[in-house]
Amino acid sequence: MPLLLCPNCNASMQNVKRSGVEIDMCPTCRGVWLDRGELEKLLGEQREEQKGREQDRERFDREIRDFHRDPDDWKRRHPYDAKGGHHRYDDYDYRKKKKRFDIFDIFD
Repeated sequence: MPLLLCPNCNASMQNVKRSGVEIDMCPTCRGVWLDRGELEKLLGEQREEQKGREQDRERFDREIRDFHRDPDDWKRRHPYDAKGGHHRYDDYDYRKKKKRFDIFDIFD
């Protein structure tokens, strides 16, 4: 016997884990039901990712301004990456980032 029945179509609900949050989803009508606090957890993670992207963008803009102000000084302060064929402005290893979270990912 299922733990929960879908209030929309009376099919048995499935527990699905998305971004560390367990949500209830109906496989028939694809309806999603969230318990108390689950939406806040999902949105909180998205806010943290957005904040990180904004900080990265601010740092990049600051590096661009520094480069335009004095390109030679900027090149002296930043090592040349022979493998990439350019000067690096940080030590961050640029791998493909995880796709950012979208609230509609819970339907996948």
